[in-house]
Amino acid sequence: MRVLVTWGSKRGGTEGIARVLGDALRREGFDVDVLAPAAARRAREFDAAIVGGALYANRWHRDARRFVARQEKRLRTVPVWFFSSGPLDDSADHESISPTAQVRALMERVGARGHVTFGGRLAPDAHGFPASAMAKKHAGDFRREDRVVAWASEIAQELPTAGPGLVVAQPGRSPTRLVLHATVGWALCAVTMGILLRATTQTMALVVHGVAAPVIFAGVASHYFRQRGARGPLTTALAFTSIVAALDLVVVAGLIERSLAMFRSVAGSWLPLMLIFAATWVTGESMSTLPWPKPTRMPPSRA
Repeated sequence: MRVLVTWGSKRGGTEGIARVLGDALRREGFDVDVLAPAAARRAREFDAAIVGGALYANRWHRDARRFVARQEKRLRTVPVWFFSSGPLDDSADHESISPTAQVRALMERVGARGHVTFGGRLAPDAHGFPASAMAKKHAGDFRREDRVVAWASEIAQELPTAGPGLVVAQPGRSPTRLVLHATVGWALCAVTMGILLRATTQTMALVVHGVAAPVIFAGVASHYFRQRGARGPLTTALAFTSIVAALDLVVVAGLIERSLAMFRSVAGSWLPLMLIFAATWVTGESMSTLPWPKPTRMPPSRA
């Protein structure tokens, strides 16, 4: 049985855990490929996979996320385990730390069988913000090799009979749903602006619309993020803002006003767009730790 082990890591700590896992599984008698993310994304010949990611602000390193996205269909056909590396203390040694919301969503997409969080590592001379600031108080190596080896042993016992896990349906990931929410938010803002222009002066309309737009999109975003599988706050904020700008360009500027004059107004266009972006992002971040509804499970893919 061939096991693929890969990781997403910025400073090498998570890579170290991945290599310890690989060595431990080899001693258990398995063929193991410990591959860097770029090579792992192209891999096809594996019967099981272990994916690890360093945590930054409760999110996996992008290399780990990209591997899961690239290999999603393949991962659904084999047993998969995830691990995270992050706590800069010994908390991971004394309690079972649940996967973050983002990691949990990735687990559900591929039917991962299990997850464990290991301590992280931060060098005293770490460069860049916020690592350099954190290193002043939290520098150290909190990875425990014995815990990593013990987890590898548990996986080794399961592997001979393990099959693909159960995939959880994530309807919130639909691109159509993303576009629909942005369009509804834009339509509500447009109606609000139309009513204000009829009821008050243009200046007052712009002021009130500038307040109303982020409130409207906070509500729209709140509804969007409640659904299992919703895309990340930053991605959603960028998408909502881009869709609103495109609709303004095509519908308002192109079909109604037949002029691009609205885009020369900071208060009329650019400020509301920035506030829509901020409201969506903040709403998504604030909801990232909320529990999802009971999941609907899908049978493992055999494709």
